[in-house]
Amino acid sequence: MPLEGNPNNAPCRQRKLLGLWHPDCRMNLARMNLAGLRLLAPALAVLGLLPITITGCSPELLLDPEMSKNVRLELVDWHVSGLWVINSPVCWFRVSNYNNRPVTDVTITYETLDFDGKSLDKGTYTILDSGEPTVVPANGLKNCAEQYIGIVSLESDKLSVKLKGVRPAG
Repeated sequence: MPLEGNPNNAPCRQRKLLGLWHPDCRMNLARMNLAGLRLLAPALAVLGLLPITITGCSPELLLDPEMSKNVRLELVDWHVSGLWVINSPVCWFRVSNYNNRPVTDVTITYETLDFDGKSLDKGTYTILDSGEPTVVPANGLKNCAEQYIGIVSLESDKLSVKLKGVRPAG
């Protein structure tokens, strides 16, 4: 006869918590596994839809074309920084805002070219200020130095940048 404090006479759930298993608990374990399988389909559906919802709300979709018309982007200086494996253009931008409201999420498109003008890499980048999107004051300008805009080829000799758009701040 088992003692009262012995885990073998404890209910199945308590034995499971202790990491023990007993043949009498087979039915309960089967029921628990079936419940877990019922949760698997909704979990997979959520995981499948997660990338769509995250990328569907990107700042690029919320850019304001009217405000973007009154913003000027100037590439002041740039150079490629890297160790011949991971290379990134480091840029200094000057952003002038001629709107009566401050703007943020200053998004650019860039393209790198080799010496002969052959296209190498393309991408988009949102100008950051201490890890957050830059806010350019109304009727003002902002210098944005040390902007690592993306990974590019080592052969990159020329850089072309264009303003893609901005959003109103606040």
